[in-house]
Amino acid sequence: MTKRMLLVKASNDVCSTEVTHIEKICDMFSISHEVIELSSLDQFMEEAQALGRFDYLYLGAHANQYSFGESDGSPSYSWNDFAAILCATDCLNPESVLLLGCCRGGLKMVAMSMFLACGKIDYVAGPRWTVTPQDITTAFHVFLYNLVIRREQPSTAADRSSRATGYDFYYYDRVEIEDSASSAEMMEEVLKS
Repeated sequence: MTKRMLLVKASNDVCSTEVTHIEKICDMFSISHEVIELSSLDQFMEEAQALGRFDYLYLGAHANQYSFGESDGSPSYSWNDFAAILCATDCLNPESVLLLGCCRGGLKMVAMSMFLACGKIDYVAGPRWTVTPQDITTAFHVFLYNLVIRREQPSTAADRSSRATGYDFYYYDRVEIEDSASSAEMMEEVLKS
């Protein structure tokens, strides 16, 4: 079965070359793809629902730990609101990966916000710091190559992305996060007794 990627262009100055590069990577790895230019969450919901389900979602934008959008901050979409819309559209296949192609997209705070807002989000990957479009596309090229072609575990693919660019690219797994939280809660209970 062919994997599918939804590319979401959420900023007017996201380089068209960046999106084209990601499309070419998809072509190389036999991942079909669609592109949506985000102008509002309502518009996104309508377009995404019409396109069906995806295994990967690439978000090209400017971002911080709370939201993403244009470089000047307007419009800005909170990570919680975007995750809620992803849930409502039902556009993600189980085990799908969100590739956050924006500065700070790899922060644990971002992944946690999205996991809490939508139970259908299983994996989030992105850079931890400020990066260029060249860094982002190189990292995701390496990530997808290792994940799709070499069939490496996602943490290995993320590590190789980091080493390829010299910037930290992180990968968060809902099950691991929930397991860590459960382990911490159990440890707390043991220490109380």
